[in-house]
Amino acid sequence: MTPTFLLLAGLAVGIAVLFVIIPLLRTQSPERARLERELEELDDQIEALEAGEYATRRKALKQELAQLNQARNVPLAVVLVLAVGVPLGTALLYTQVGEPDGLTPTHTGVAELRGELIRIANRLERDPDNFEEWARLGMAYKAIEEFSSAAHALRRALYIDDRNPFIKVELAETLMFASRDRRMPAESRSLLEDAVAVEPNNQKALWLLGVAAYQLSAYQDALSWWQRLDNLLEDGSVRQSVREQMQAARIGLGLAQSGGLPADHPSRTAETATGRSAPAPETQPSFRVQLSLDETLADRIGGNETVFLTARAADGPAAPLAVVRLSAGDLPATVELSDANAMVEGLNLSTFPVIQLTARVAFGGGADALPGDLIGRSATLSILESAGTELVIDQVLED
Repeated sequence: MTPTFLLLAGLAVGIAVLFVIIPLLRTQSPERARLERELEELDDQIEALEAGEYATRRKALKQELAQLNQARNVPLAVVLVLAVGVPLGTALLYTQVGEPDGLTPTHTGVAELRGELIRIANRLERDPDNFEEWARLGMAYKAIEEFSSAAHALRRALYIDDRNPFIKVELAETLMFASRDRRMPAESRSLLEDAVAVEPNNQKALWLLGVAAYQLSAYQDALSWWQRLDNLLEDGSVRQSVREQMQAARIGLGLAQSGGLPADHPSRTAETATGRSAPAPETQPSFRVQLSLDETLADRIGGNETVFLTARAADGPAAPLAVVRLSAGDLPATVELSDANAMVEGLNLSTFPVIQLTARVAFGGGADALPGDLIGRSATLSILESAGTELVIDQVLED
């Protein structure tokens, strides 16, 4: 808990204690003041009253005053109990219904990134035509999955430099992430083709063009794009993944048998957020997730809703290490997570093998969580110690 919070909380509790104790310690009250005033008035009338009447009325007022004093004579022990009990009870109640963990800045990566967003925005306010700052802003928004804002910033950068292949590729991918279905928008394909025209060996553009063609069942075009990419790659896990995807395209053309693809191959169960459907190579870590929806929530979905399965580092940057997108109608499904599902270069399962999983049914279809979405979360998992896990979507996001 922060010192500021403790100071303000202590001040608020102290004020509450005073409101409880001060009325108990006060010796003067409206009723007591009335009785004392009547006694004074009675004494002023002593000469006009008969002795017996004066004595009777005075005795009655004195008795009322004594009873009032006795009723308001609060023991010191009661005051002490309240002075200690109110703060202690408040603290205990807060631990039960409050959010003490929310006071600890655990997501320092997110805080730093949002702070950087503010600094970039301030610089752009002074220099609105700064291409590098718009590009940096777009990539920062993309890293935290605010794809609408990312697309806006990248479009602004592209307006300033309309031939930049890097921006075109990143904008194309951002638009795909933000789409409500599993297919790459036509605008993304156009941007990628423009990027390759400027930079023929742009590996990410070649990969995404293959994905776009594969999604349209244009297997020959997909094979051509990925063949160009394969010619640029050195031997390793990335090249192996590309070649496995090329094999999937050959199967689509009827040029190869599908026996080499397992039943839970991602192309048969769920597409990744990047459109990759090749299984993870054996040379890189992979993690199998048995994803399902709790039966009590089944009546909330129609089957066409988008489902995001996201893996994040348990102790690391907030940006996702892997994202898979599928449809609620596909559940239950088996999903293989690997470096092939990485969204940000350098942030993948190989680098951060201790992860936490989140699965969310996004009724709005976007990457931002909304009240009413269905969600499931895992405990901390090590992909080096286990080959997989089960994850059930069993909660409803509240406001």
